[in-house]
Amino acid sequence: MSFPLLTTKLYMPPIRPELVPRPQLMRALRPQQPNEGLHRKLVLISAPAGFGKTTLISAWIKQIGIDTAWISLDEGDNDPARFLAYLVAALRTIKEDIGKGALTALQSPQPPDSESLLTALINEINALPQRLILVLDDYHLVTARQVHNAVAFLLDHLPPQMLLVLAGRADPPLPLSRLRGRGQLTEIRQTDLRFSLDEARAFLQQVTGLDLSSDDIQALTTRTEGWITGLQMAAFALQGAVPAERQEPNQIASFVQAFTGSNRYVLDYLVEEVLQRQPEKIQSFLLQTSILDRLTGPLCDAVLEIGDGRFDANLDMVQPLISRMQYPNSSPPSPSQQILEQLEAANLFIIPLDNERRWYRYHRLFADLLRKRLQYLQPEQEPLLHRRASVWLEEQGLVSEAIGHALSAQDYERGADLIERVAEATLGRSELVTFLAWVDALPDELVQARPSLCLLHAWALMWSGQPLASIESRLQDLETGTEADSIKVSALRSFLATWQGRLSRAGAMAQEALEQLPEGEFFLRILAAWNVGISLLLSGEVEAGSQAFEEVARMGQKSGNVLMSVSALCHLAELRMSQAAYREAEAIYQRALQSALDAQGRPLPIGGMALIGLGEISREWNDLEAATRYLTEGIECSSRWGDFGTLDGYIAMARTQQAQGDANGARDSLQKAQRLAVRFDITDLDDLVVAIHQVRLWLAQGDVEAAVHWLGERGYSLAKAPETRSEVRLPGLEKADDLISRHMRSYEDLLMARTLVALDRPADALPLLEQHISMLEQMDRRKSRRMIEVLSQKALALQAQGNVDQALTCLESALCIAEPGGLMRIFVDEGEPMLQLLRQAATCGIALTHVRRLIAAYDVPVQRGAESTAGDTHTPGPTIHPLVEPLSEREMDVLRLLATGMSNPEIAQELYIATSTVRSHLKNIYGKLNVHKRWDAVHRAEELGLL
Repeated sequence: MSFPLLTTKLYMPPIRPELVPRPQLMRALRPQQPNEGLHRKLVLISAPAGFGKTTLISAWIKQIGIDTAWISLDEGDNDPARFLAYLVAALRTIKEDIGKGALTALQSPQPPDSESLLTALINEINALPQRLILVLDDYHLVTARQVHNAVAFLLDHLPPQMLLVLAGRADPPLPLSRLRGRGQLTEIRQTDLRFSLDEARAFLQQVTGLDLSSDDIQALTTRTEGWITGLQMAAFALQGAVPAERQEPNQIASFVQAFTGSNRYVLDYLVEEVLQRQPEKIQSFLLQTSILDRLTGPLCDAVLEIGDGRFDANLDMVQPLISRMQYPNSSPPSPSQQILEQLEAANLFIIPLDNERRWYRYHRLFADLLRKRLQYLQPEQEPLLHRRASVWLEEQGLVSEAIGHALSAQDYERGADLIERVAEATLGRSELVTFLAWVDALPDELVQARPSLCLLHAWALMWSGQPLASIESRLQDLETGTEADSIKVSALRSFLATWQGRLSRAGAMAQEALEQLPEGEFFLRILAAWNVGISLLLSGEVEAGSQAFEEVARMGQKSGNVLMSVSALCHLAELRMSQAAYREAEAIYQRALQSALDAQGRPLPIGGMALIGLGEISREWNDLEAATRYLTEGIECSSRWGDFGTLDGYIAMARTQQAQGDANGARDSLQKAQRLAVRFDITDLDDLVVAIHQVRLWLAQGDVEAAVHWLGERGYSLAKAPETRSEVRLPGLEKADDLISRHMRSYEDLLMARTLVALDRPADALPLLEQHISMLEQMDRRKSRRMIEVLSQKALALQAQGNVDQALTCLESALCIAEPGGLMRIFVDEGEPMLQLLRQAATCGIALTHVRRLIAAYDVPVQRGAESTAGDTHTPGPTIHPLVEPLSEREMDVLRLLATGMSNPEIAQELYIATSTVRSHLKNIYGKLNVHKRWDAVHRAEELGLL
């Protein structure tokens, strides 16, 4: 018997020119020790279609340069004799005369059994002097038991210099567990093969040649879940939709947003390569369960009504699968669970969500395809399937998911009932976006008819920064109700009045609501108490306000309202920061963050408020790396309960970026804050707060002219003495109480003083600063962050006049307030004039330890983006040092204090970190400087110009 062999099946496919290097996978295939990977018997690369299995093997073999026999398998290779013939032919590409006897035997009228042939072939391979690899590509196409047995025999007796590589879309029925237990198996799976964000970026830029933004690349990578062929099809479609020579703004972003499993490229591929290859009843299972975001056997049984006697015909779809599975130690799982396990084994774009393999989900693009086909082929089934899913999920206590399916089924009454059951708990977890999406899906008349839902909707609209018109509309719906509803509305309107700076009205309404609301109205009572606390604090009643917020935190924790509890703690921490008590503030923020963790230890959306606060503290302590980490996470977290929650984060990020020398980044962050403030139209106070920070940034970047222009628009005249400023009520303060108006004016007065100093008019600045100091003393805020800032400005004004002694006296007063809390950036951000004054303070022995830390903090990073800033003053950057890995900012702090002779505990105390953290930093410093002792590190740093 002879076989005509296709020689093209024996050649390794060429590597595509747009190949993306994947060093981490190369290391997995070939460990760092030379040829260590070849001591293993089997490399299994198992993943769905289009994940780059063949490309990976080809690139790896080309890199390691070992002789390779390759077979690209197809359905015809299920004939054992044909498979063995190709096996011999592949080996002969390495050594021409190998397997001659086996080939002759295969061509005889009665060929011997496979094991006899393989035994002879294995002996010949064992006699070869070189190492070799045998690759069986597309092994999922092999279904014949005899062929699997032959491969298993080969594996059991594999010569030591030979490695077998199998690539396919499903795990083969081979003794994988035994090989895994013996350490003889290397596995590369779907998770490993997914493109990372960096790999996707490199691939898309090579293939498309288009200017893709980071957001576009991130979105495509997320949508395709790193599926290589999905990204390739996106690239092809993108090239057709957005020609490079006619590229217009937002074209790419629009395409990316619309790219789903229904895109014709993705659709054709998944239909032809995946869906149509499945049995008809498995296709039906896939379509009807595609409505589920998460799949588990009992849920799928409920959706398909399998096993309840009414749809027993559905059981035949799983019988062929059940018959192939054995459960010797327990009863078989549910029919759908068995299907899910088989789909996973077949790598059919299904992803397990837990280690027990109880919950799964479909790949996003695959789910898109299935849902589109379900809508096209079985549109009448979709609402019914969603309704069944909603009922099962509610019975299991998964009410949030049950709501989604009820709304998808357009069963709005059921959806509204479920929403009301969990609304307060959902809002208490700060999941405002989820709640608002639910209510938005309901008919408006249904919401209007349910006062409790209407009320919570109004509150969520306020808290998330929605338009004032929407909030007023919902409040008016409530005001037409009962007297009890009016009391509830009063609690909400007090919240609105607080935002607008109408403190007297807000406090009175909140107190009235507290007196009239029933004890059982936990949510509204906490809200009213929160408003009372805010009103007290802003009115200057610090102790009473602090006690009120402690009570809100206690009430919130007791009732499970994490949002209000954490918010109260964060406001309390902000108060401590205003009092320059930063260490106490940090402890409160950490307490708030711990309260804001979910069951998995991840921050809830309101946790972003605490993270942003910790970022601001880290910035003030000059730990800019930690500040960036906290703020980045805090902004992401806060965005999950509404964009407005990120406003403070972007302001703090702008200040951090400016401190890092990133002028462009600081401007971009502040512009984001400005856009958010404009959108939040409940009040104009937020716009004014952002504007004040904008002026501070202009002055820091040397754009004094912009600051002068803004102050002129606010009623200040710099042409004459500052007391000629217009006293009319300023824009943005029309609704605010006089107390708030005076408070905001004082910030503007301080900006005026800063600008006058920048204009070299210190004599005009000093009266404003003296007036400010007097105001703070009258308010009993002698030891506050604000006093530190005003005293610092006064010191700089006096220095500019040449009155150094008085300047140092003023600076010493500021330092005495700042040192216990470790405040640093409040001085360092003042730039070169403050550095000169601090050096003079050091020579006079003023607050020497703290002053040394402040001077050391002036070794700032190289400025980025400053070249485009009008009027930028030069900010000194560090010398470039010949280190393989540069020292981090924190390591530089430790090194500078090391040079003073401080012990580890003293350094820890100065930097407000643990002694163990100091030791860890020292270990890193020694490694980077290639030294082993403290003073060697100092000497080496001096040689390199680091000190």
